[in-house]
Amino acid sequence: MFSIVQVSDSHLSPRLTHFNANWEAARALLPRLSPDLIVHTGDVTLDGADAEADCAMAAERLAGLPAPLRVVPGNHDVGDPGSAAQPPTAARIARHERHFGPPLWTEDRPGWRLIGLNSQVIGTGGDADRAQRTAIAEALATLGERRIAVFLHKPMLLDAIEEGPVGYWAVPPEARDAVRPLLGHRNLRLVASGHLHLWRLASHGPATLAWAPATSFTLGTRLMPEPRGAERQLGVMRHVFRADCVETEFLRIPGAEPLVLDDMVDEIYPPAPAAAS
Repeated sequence: MFSIVQVSDSHLSPRLTHFNANWEAARALLPRLSPDLIVHTGDVTLDGADAEADCAMAAERLAGLPAPLRVVPGNHDVGDPGSAAQPPTAARIARHERHFGPPLWTEDRPGWRLIGLNSQVIGTGGDADRAQRTAIAEALATLGERRIAVFLHKPMLLDAIEEGPVGYWAVPPEARDAVRPLLGHRNLRLVASGHLHLWRLASHGPATLAWAPATSFTLGTRLMPEPRGAERQLGVMRHVFRADCVETEFLRIPGAEPLVLDDMVDEIYPPAPAAAS
């Protein structure tokens, strides 16, 4: 048995500091949980996709945690394939790797293979997507009887592999061929994601689909009208890995301020200026 604490969506920045104190509250909780590994499932930064200072400051705030750390990138860290202004370029991904380590990784624990993915390049057809598909194939080819746990920023799906448009909130259905070998694998037991600033546990065959809450802020009804049965709370997730299953629990962050992005979104993420006519 071993345990992983999953933290997500800290949105750290030296420039707009609204969410930094909530990260420190989450950090203070971690030693009490005695994890064997900590995984941050992305949006470590407020705007690391364009701001080197956000990456540097966030890396400092993640240093010295009470267990080894793995990180996967989020849309605010490396860009988003649906964004013309901030696509996930090689330069953005390289910057993230300099500060937080590889965006794609595997780690073996007794009876388990942990796989960290860059959700921002899934199905995009570029070099990073092709390299990730190859890495997935190699991880499965050498799996043996290990069980699989996957960590990524955007959920692989919201409710079903085949579903309608999911917009900004998950890997698009048309891009999911890149991860079908994982989603359909008989040894898959956990897919742990962030991004939604909601927490929910759902089933996908023998696997648990865990949406991790954010440490920074929740989304209100303006930005997230339909939470799909999930809870709007700040917190962290603790995953306990047993021989053939994962037990997952939600934990509140003592002392965290219940910030809601709807109240400040135009300051934190101002809309792009209108194009000149």
